[in-house]
Amino acid sequence: MKKVSILNHVIGPVMRGPSSSHTAGPWRIGCMARRLLGRTPERAVFSFHPSSSLAVCYHDQGSDLAFTSGLLGRSLTEPDFSSVLSLAPGLGLDISFECRTFPEADHPNSSLLTLWGGDRKLVIHSRSTGGGSFEIASLNGFPLLITGERHELLLSVSVNEVPDLPEIRGVECELIRSGEGYLIHASSGKPMPEDLFAGLPGKAEGHTVFAAEPVMFPMPGTGLCSTAAGMISAAEQTGISLGKAALAYEEELLGIDKAILQREMSHRLAIMTASVKQGFSDDLPMKLLRPSAGKLWKSAEKGSLFVGGPHARAAIRSMAALHVCASGGVVCAAPTGGAAGVIPGVLVTLANDLHVPEEKLLDALWAAGAIGMFHDSRSTFAAEVAGCQVEIGAAGAMAAAAVVEAAGGTPRQACDAAATVFQNVMGSVCDLIQGVVEIPCHSRNAALASQAFLCSDLVLSGYTSPIPLDETISAVDSVGRMLPEELRCTSRGGLALCPSARAMPRLDKTNSNQGGKQ
Repeated sequence: MKKVSILNHVIGPVMRGPSSSHTAGPWRIGCMARRLLGRTPERAVFSFHPSSSLAVCYHDQGSDLAFTSGLLGRSLTEPDFSSVLSLAPGLGLDISFECRTFPEADHPNSSLLTLWGGDRKLVIHSRSTGGGSFEIASLNGFPLLITGERHELLLSVSVNEVPDLPEIRGVECELIRSGEGYLIHASSGKPMPEDLFAGLPGKAEGHTVFAAEPVMFPMPGTGLCSTAAGMISAAEQTGISLGKAALAYEEELLGIDKAILQREMSHRLAIMTASVKQGFSDDLPMKLLRPSAGKLWKSAEKGSLFVGGPHARAAIRSMAALHVCASGGVVCAAPTGGAAGVIPGVLVTLANDLHVPEEKLLDALWAAGAIGMFHDSRSTFAAEVAGCQVEIGAAGAMAAAAVVEAAGGTPRQACDAAATVFQNVMGSVCDLIQGVVEIPCHSRNAALASQAFLCSDLVLSGYTSPIPLDETISAVDSVGRMLPEELRCTSRGGLALCPSARAMPRLDKTNSNQGGKQ
């Protein structure tokens, strides 16, 4: 089972919208490629398979901007992010994007990147795997796996005899053969000695060394447990909540003191809160929708809602946060960009309507992170792989656990509430209209924010899920992978094919979206 960090992969990253698979993941790929090259590239060519999700939406969802920003070593949250393609030539980078077939394509978000810099050329096959996570699957034809949380050192040699691998405690080494050469891949959760490859056969004849620091928090630990059943048992034995258990898990995995982890989570909570506040503006330029959260909020304040209450206010706040994401603003993916409204809407409602203090809000975020960690350990956050259920559905499940945590519920109740949400959305498709993360994403974020409160209330009042969370997640993953390609973020099925959806005008390509006002 893979290692999953709550801060690396679940509550985060802090990013620009609209989609973590198409901005945060590509940005991290660009950063890692730049580090492996050892410099800013002079030329870069990105290739996307014509049938892939990236081929459909790499421009509309800002992947081209994110790849370019990463290659240039620029932050994803730079104010001039939207202008980076025009800035690139002046910064010494000639970059282009193309759609073509290539044999390595094995994922909806596969890309083949060819880089030139100085006397080096790199060909990198990568995958953006959801929620900002990524994999580099090959380098110059050598199959390997780089995921951005470890220090990497690679030595390419041309020798007739098989070189010996260095043996250093804490360093994982593998020997990879391709054609007439070998690649030694050393990887560690901690920095490695610069002379790791000194004295190896072939090094004096002709070699190339590639080195890269991680683009996320390194994970030197093992993680205390990665299943809901295991963490429930551990938390019950020690008498702590799910949120406290999740914080302990992250401390052991990252080797970082709890106080530092809490400060980082507090920063992410602040980003979420700011995104809700900003989202009530009428001046957010989206591509298909005009901002409506501000208008809905005024109706709620006037008492115009038929039922209303915290459920409805959480839903409206979630739409506000997603307005910011859809307009390319700064949000915290939780667990993805397309689901970045659910947890902010719920957390701000807990704070403002139910007066939950920040300390408990942080515990609630850690509890939400635990649910996401259980999910990502055995499944994926990529709608391209398993549908909307693993993005907005996962956010709803995480938010339900957060509500239970804030209410003082038990770890088992938090997991039952999460399982109940997952069971209610199992099989939901990703059918985004015109390849844009706006419709039906906004209404689904709102609905799942509301459902988080509903399912937590059911569990807190005595309901228990007959199917435990771990089994539910396995079922969700299985169902999602059965969905046809047309229903997994390709805009070739579902609502995306409705005549009214296809006829919707693109506001970003006309003058009718000035100020985003109606």
